[in-house]
Amino acid sequence: MPPKNATPKKAAPQGKVVMKWTPPAGPISVSNASKWIHKVYTASTQVKGIFITWASKPNGHEASFVKPLRTHYEQLGVEQELAKEWKIHGIYPRRDRKDLDANKVFPGNRGSKWPWDCFVTIGVAAEGDTAKSTGKHIATVLTEFAAQADEFKDQKHKPKYAFCGDASEASRGGLKPLSHFLLDEHVVEVFKSLFEDGNEKDLMMDQDDLLKSFFGSAEKGREMLEDCIWGGSN
Repeated sequence: MPPKNATPKKAAPQGKVVMKWTPPAGPISVSNASKWIHKVYTASTQVKGIFITWASKPNGHEASFVKPLRTHYEQLGVEQELAKEWKIHGIYPRRDRKDLDANKVFPGNRGSKWPWDCFVTIGVAAEGDTAKSTGKHIATVLTEFAAQADEFKDQKHKPKYAFCGDASEASRGGLKPLSHFLLDEHVVEVFKSLFEDGNEKDLMMDQDDLLKSFFGSAEKGREMLEDCIWGGSN
C-alpha cells in the first residue's frame, strides 16, 4: 500500500508518449559522410512557377563545381530533352546579391573570376512543382551526373548532393523578383522564352505587375525590353 499522505501520481494524458532522455556518455560523433555532401537550395520567385536553385560545397561558402553538368547541358540539352528530364530550363551565373544595382556576377569563391552558377526551373503547376520538390529533384540529378562524369572518375569521394532547404522561406521581405537572382540580360532571355511566341512586345511592356515580378519594377522592365529583338510583332 502507498504511504499515507503520498501524492498520487498523475496518469499521462491519453495518447501522449513519455520519452526517455538519455544523455550521451561522450562527445556527439559527427558523420564523416556529411563533410562530402554538397548543399542544394531552391527559392521561389515573384514570378509564379519559376524557381532558382544553386549548390554550394560542403562548407557552404563556395560554389559547387557544376561546370561538367553545364557543358553537357549546353551541348546535348536539346537532343536529350534535359529540360524536361532534369527540370532545368536554363543555367546562368547568379547575380551578386551584395550589390544588386551593379548587375554583376556573383563569384564562385572569394577572389575568383568564375561565377556561381544557378539553375532556372519553369515549374508545371499541374505536376505540383514547388521549390522543395524542384530542389530535391535537381539534387538527385547532380548526384547521378557526378557519379558518372569523367571529371570526377578519379576522385575517391565523388560529389553527392542533398537538398537543404527552401531558401524563399528564409527570405526577408517576401519573395524576390527574378532579377534578384539573375543578371538583367538573362532575365530578358527568360522573359522572352515565355512570352515572345504569340505576344506583341508592346502588349507585354504594358503588363506592370508581370514586369515587376521579373525585373523588380515595371520601369526597369520596359527599359530592358525596349531595345531587345522580339521574335513576334513589335
